[in-house]
Order: sequence, then C-alpha cells, then structure tokens
Amino acid sequence: MSSKVLVTGGLGWLGGRLIQRLIQEKREIVCVDFYDASKNELPEFLRNYNKLKIVSGDIRKSHEFIQELKDCKTVFNIAGMQHPRFTKDLYAANRDGPVSLLESCIKTDVPNFIHISSAGVHGHNINPKISHTEKSPFRPLTHYGVSKVQGEKLLGRFIQRSPTKIVIIRPGLFYGVNPSQNFVELIKRLKNGFALLFGREGFYRTYVDIERLIDAIINAAEYKRSGEAFLIGDKKPLNTLQFYQCIADEIGVKLKILKLPTFLSRMSENLSYISGKLNIHLRLPTIIGEFGRNNFFSSEKAVKELSYKPHDSSEPGLREMTKSVLKILKF
Repeated sequence: MSSKVLVTGGLGWLGGRLIQRLIQEKREIVCVDFYDASKNELPEFLRNYNKLKIVSGDIRKSHEFIQELKDCKTVFNIAGMQHPRFTKDLYAANRDGPVSLLESCIKTDVPNFIHISSAGVHGHNINPKISHTEKSPFRPLTHYGVSKVQGEKLLGRFIQRSPTKIVIIRPGLFYGVNPSQNFVELIKRLKNGFALLFGREGFYRTYVDIERLIDAIINAAEYKRSGEAFLIGDKKPLNTLQFYQCIADEIGVKLKILKLPTFLSRMSENLSYISGKLNIHLRLPTIIGEFGRNNFFSSEKAVKELSYKPHDSSEPGLREMTKSVLKILKF
C-alpha cells in the first residue's frame, strides 16, 4: 500500500511538526499550504527531504490540487484559521474548506481523512467540577468555535456514505518548543511582569504537548471506525495563574497581577461575537473572552482507543517552551 500522505497547513507550527515526524518515517509527503513559500524560505528539514513536494493551495479550492491526492493513503487536514481580519474567512476556512477537501478525497479514493478541529467546540464547562467529554454538547462561544462546529457537522453528513474514513481530533491549546507567534508575544508581555487575571486565580484550561498531539493524529490514521471524534489534552488542567507562573518562573520575574472582575471578560466576549456578526474579527477581545471561561476535558477515550499517552501535568512542557523562546529572543 502507498505510504504517500498529504498534509494541509504544513507550513504552520502543528503542520510543520507533523511533517517532521512523517519524514522520520520516510513517508512520501505532499505539503499544501495557503502561503506561497519558496524553497529558500523553508526550514532546513523541509529543503533537504527529497520525498517532499510543496504545493501552494487553498483547501477551499481543493479541486485545484486534486491530482496531488492520487495514491494518498491519508490526508491530514491541519489547515484552518483562528484570527483573520474578516469573520467570513473563519467560516470559509474552518467550515467550507474541510468539506471541499473531503469531497476531493472521495473522488480520488483516499482511504483516510484526519481532520483537526478544536476543544473549543464544547465551549465552557457549565459545571466547573465536571470535565467535557466527546459526548458533551456543542456550546461554542466564539465565531472560531462556531465555524469548527459547523465544519464537523458538515463532515458528519458524509460518514454513512463516504468510503473515506473520517476521524476528528479536538485538541486543547497546544504548547511545545519553538511555539507559535501568539505564545511568543505572551512571553514578551510577561517579561515585564504584568499580567491580567479574571477572578481569583483565573479559569481552568486543558493544554496539550504538541508532540503528544501528533502521536494521536498519526495513530488516528490507523483507527478502524469512521465518524469518531477525540479530545486530546494533558490530564490536569491549569488555571490562568498557574499558567502564568510557569512562564514567569523561567523568565525570572515576579508577576504583577491585575485582577479584573469577570464581567469585563464577558463584555469582551460579547463585543467580539457581535462584531463578528458584522464580519469584523476582533482578535484581542476574543482572546480576553476566552481567558474568562473554563475549558477543560477528559482524554480517556483517546487513551483507550488511540493509545494516546497524556502528560499528567502541562507545567514541565510550558517551562521548556518558555526556555526555547528565551533562547530565540536572547532575554
């Protein structure tokens, strides 16, 4: 059987790390990304692998690269948007794009379609003592979450009639060395020792090591049933203060906490949602709104069915991530 795989969003953080792992397995890889990167701009590990092909493409127009899907064993759909300028782009990328890609997979007889969604589809924990599971209802609080829910539901319509197996991965907020720009910006801010906190110690969230997340994604390609979803995260959630403290300890600063009433976070959440209805995505208000909600869950299903091995705690990994950023920033 062909070992060829296709990874969308392969020039992003998660997609790039997945490709590195697939390179270790000596797989034939097609990387499709919205951004047009020349070979000179690519990381060395991508430039020097002769079984890798990089294609500039948009999953919303998957027919334009449909020939690349031929003979693929698995398509890993990592592509998506979180903070575009216009809300319509969230829905186009996270709702319409995956359906277009799956339809192309079906036309080219691709056996496996692994789609990356988000734990945000479940929204906040109404009972702060009960973790979400895959059976928890969809209650998204942001347009990003809504777009992911709608994408999952549209994919779900294909399950009974699709010869392509569909598996959905819902990760928590992932961390790891050489992280995304969002984490780098946060670490820069905390270098000044100043941090915002809603409530007494903030709210709880499940994080996940990007390398363990990739384990789950790769294992999902060998999973036998179609239409299943899996929450992927570490065992113990952290509240906002614990999260900040991990980073502050490595930076060597004493945090100056500004505690704000939770209703301000709710106002920010509402503002971002209303502006989104007007097709204006407000990045900062959206993030502030998310920091005022619990979002934690259990990954027991993935442990049992995907052989997923979660970390007990996210703290050691967050510390290592911070160290990697400090080396780049030379603090």
